[in-house]
Amino acid sequence: MRFTLGALILLFSPAMATAQSFVVQGAAGPTMIDSGFSVAAGVGYSPNTHVTFSAQVDRSHLSSRFSNNGRGMQSGFRGGTVTLATAEVQLSLFGPDRLTPYALGGIGIGVSQPNVNEFFRDRVTNKAGGVFAGGGLRVPLGNRLSMFADARVFIGAEAGETLGLAPVRAGIAWRF
Repeated sequence: MRFTLGALILLFSPAMATAQSFVVQGAAGPTMIDSGFSVAAGVGYSPNTHVTFSAQVDRSHLSSRFSNNGRGMQSGFRGGTVTLATAEVQLSLFGPDRLTPYALGGIGIGVSQPNVNEFFRDRVTNKAGGVFAGGGLRVPLGNRLSMFADARVFIGAEAGETLGLAPVRAGIAWRF
């Protein structure tokens, strides 16, 4: 009985209630390794000042590239667009009112649509999925507004092949 009463007091205490928040965020930036760009938007929930769970939609586009070695041999990378629904957890060192580094990890599932060009003429849509991890830095701009920058590496599969993405993004988050 004492344990239950103590848990209820902690659950409904003002300190715990003020630590909880919802987050709306958006970000954009380039991809590393392969040229392209990435955009993301999502919502999240923070049960306390150090943990945030979020759901996002991420869209990354990688440019096609071709090379010729001068002997008639040509190689190419098709590139394409990958759209993922992701579930993510962020663990931050300090609360949202301070400059803080954070680590992130999660999973994503969605579709990829490889580029169509003179070398790759078939229009296809493939299932894509995998896991990601990374880290970033959050900078408070006001009472509820913050700016962030992060880098992540996504490793997964697309149509039976390995899929790798490495976006670096900066964005804005609003907590309420």
